[in-house]
Amino acid sequence: MLLHEIRLALRNLAGRPAFALTAVLLLALGAGANAAVFAVVRGVLLRPLPFAAPAQLVAVWPDEFVSTADVDFWRERATSLQGVAHLAPGWLMALTADGGEPLKVTGARVSDNLFALLGAPAALGRTVTAGENSPGRERVVVLSDGLWRRRFAADPAVLGRSVLVDQVAHQVIGVMPPDFELFGRTADLWVPLLNAPGTSANTTTFALAIGRLRPGLSVQTAADEVAALAPAMRRALGRSDDWGRTLSASALQDTVTGGVRPALELLLAAVGVILLMGAVNLGTLVLGRSVERARELAVRTAVGASRLQLVRQLLVEQAVLATAGSLAGLALAWAGLPLLLSFVPPEVPRQAEVALDGVVLATVLAASVALAVLMAVVPALLAMRPGVQPLLRQQAGTDSSGRQRVLGGLVSAQVGLTLVLGIGAGLMLRSVWNLQHVDPGFDPAGVLTFRLQTTAKYRALTTGMPYMRQVTARVQALPQVTAVGAIGHLPMSGYAWTIPVHRADQPPAAGTSARQVGWRFIWGDYLEAMRIPVMAGRRFTDADTTTAAPVAIVNETLAQAFFGSARAAIGQRLVQQGGSGPGKTTTEIVGVVADVRHHGLDQPPVPELFRPLLQTFMFPMHFVARTTGDPAALAAPLRRAAYEVDAAVPVADLEPLSTLLAGTLARPRLLALLLSVFAAVGVLQSVVGLYGVVAVRVRQREREIGIRMALGARPRAMALDVVRQGLGYAVAGVLVGLPAALGLSRFMESVVFGVTTRDPLIYGVLPVLLATVTMLACYLPARRAARVDPVTAMKA
Repeated sequence: MLLHEIRLALRNLAGRPAFALTAVLLLALGAGANAAVFAVVRGVLLRPLPFAAPAQLVAVWPDEFVSTADVDFWRERATSLQGVAHLAPGWLMALTADGGEPLKVTGARVSDNLFALLGAPAALGRTVTAGENSPGRERVVVLSDGLWRRRFAADPAVLGRSVLVDQVAHQVIGVMPPDFELFGRTADLWVPLLNAPGTSANTTTFALAIGRLRPGLSVQTAADEVAALAPAMRRALGRSDDWGRTLSASALQDTVTGGVRPALELLLAAVGVILLMGAVNLGTLVLGRSVERARELAVRTAVGASRLQLVRQLLVEQAVLATAGSLAGLALAWAGLPLLLSFVPPEVPRQAEVALDGVVLATVLAASVALAVLMAVVPALLAMRPGVQPLLRQQAGTDSSGRQRVLGGLVSAQVGLTLVLGIGAGLMLRSVWNLQHVDPGFDPAGVLTFRLQTTAKYRALTTGMPYMRQVTARVQALPQVTAVGAIGHLPMSGYAWTIPVHRADQPPAAGTSARQVGWRFIWGDYLEAMRIPVMAGRRFTDADTTTAAPVAIVNETLAQAFFGSARAAIGQRLVQQGGSGPGKTTTEIVGVVADVRHHGLDQPPVPELFRPLLQTFMFPMHFVARTTGDPAALAAPLRRAAYEVDAAVPVADLEPLSTLLAGTLARPRLLALLLSVFAAVGVLQSVVGLYGVVAVRVRQREREIGIRMALGARPRAMALDVVRQGLGYAVAGVLVGLPAALGLSRFMESVVFGVTTRDPLIYGVLPVLLATVTMLACYLPARRAARVDPVTAMKA
């Protein structure tokens, strides 16, 4: 019976190819967009982390870097955790193998229990084990799958081979699986983080801590316990009185994905609206077609078909359409997912786990078919509503008021959903425009940046500074280069160090600690190359060495917060704890510079302290070279200039500064682009729905229109009547869509910038645009109504 109904449905649809193709296309757009976005959401947000019992893993104090001493304390005292490990990401390293050229890599230093605590075995070989982080032990390294394939051609014989990591011999002991990633930070290799109790390295805060809950305990239990341990840690580790006020723990999965969750959830909601609109449009098409099939259905009823059989046959037709549309959409998603991923910013975690797997395909297929069939239930029941005799006596193509009301409701719903999508897209477009017009505090035009991944050979002042001077001199000698400088971490790079600082004449009160401020060290003509204005005082000079009095430059935000103004800060003294060495350093402020948005265009400037590299020698360094021409054209000469000094030091991240700045806009631009595309699809579906309903209504009214025109009605009045009907649907949709958009817009508060989620401009322009689109959709039906021949219409 079912096979017979399916064959009948296919035959009926084959007789109306335009109807079938339109329905399949509308559903394919919704299903395809849903499958692609749901694949990303599942891979990034929903799929459990690829570790043993991932629900037991917690990030301890995820918003702060911690030290080895902190981790050791939690291991001994935190009873809710059966283990604590730590990871120090983002180390710039040079890998040399088989006597070849050094390769720039990003490494991570890990505690000896990290891999065991995660339950993350190596895909090849083994991982770091207990005791391999002790000084004096043979150095070992674990490679990522990508580095293993890229540098060693996926050779299994790499195990046991000796390689140089920063010119120090390490034995390769393992290769991790392709999807191994922590805190959304990828790494090319992992080496043990040496544990040296009693040294400053043991108390330096540069690691992220991970714990594993004891069975049966909750994340909140661990969070409460580590917060309660803060006073004991202050006393044991010599912390300040207010240290650890925010100490807590959170689920590792939430910590990894927290930064991208709002944007992905917004996209998933948007494509859900697209799928719903496709189903609504199918319901509109089915109901409109049921008018034309009314006599057919009545005849079939007269010859013995039950109402249940006819409703079932109509639903089978919709199921066939929905299945075809969903399968076509999945094919579109399969082809479009790689394109979508190519636009996803690299900071989005777990991209390697994004795939159109069986769960994604089955979920989208089931949801699409179920929604489409559900939306066809009401039209199918309405088609069976009149009795047989009234339908047989009815004029072909006439319609009931019930069907007309439902048709109008479906079209208005489409308009309302389109308005919601359009307002979301408008808010994101405004946000991107605002971000593009934010002053970052520096001029990126004409600046070329690169990073020197220096080896241990140059990590001392006596060897490092001569090397820095030689590289600077050779780059400065290149044609079109006007200024060269360097900084520890470039703006917008995602890395920043902080340090506690207080006024020398105002030590912290009892029970408080010094304020944490940004801490950066610069070299050469960095401020000039970046065109960062000096608001008061001077820049650093070659005289600011270790033999001179310690000096500092601060930004306007720090000067205002500590001293009230830039001029008042000059000559004042600050006390900083730690930095390039243990203990406290008192520095004199010799300059105040304009604020730089180091943390992102959407983040306000924070108080920052700059120190000269000659007094705070550290590596790695990011160089900036200002040019008078195209900076990209100097990439090759600049690389050669650096290699002329020492070819064993890799030159990494050689790119224009404008490219780095543009990368910070990648996520909001992608979100704005996708929402704009979805809004355009929504407009297209609304136009199709409006046109279909109005066109069908004009065909039904041709006799009435002919009679009215015979009685003196003007063609223009008939056309305006049709447009007025379409505008009525649009107005009803706007009245429904505006409150929905206002209610849902609060979910966008975390992703918009410089615009309120109730921006009057967006909410005022979108209804006008929809009204314009509605009139365009009604143009052809209105034109047809104006051209009805009264004589022909009355004879029909």
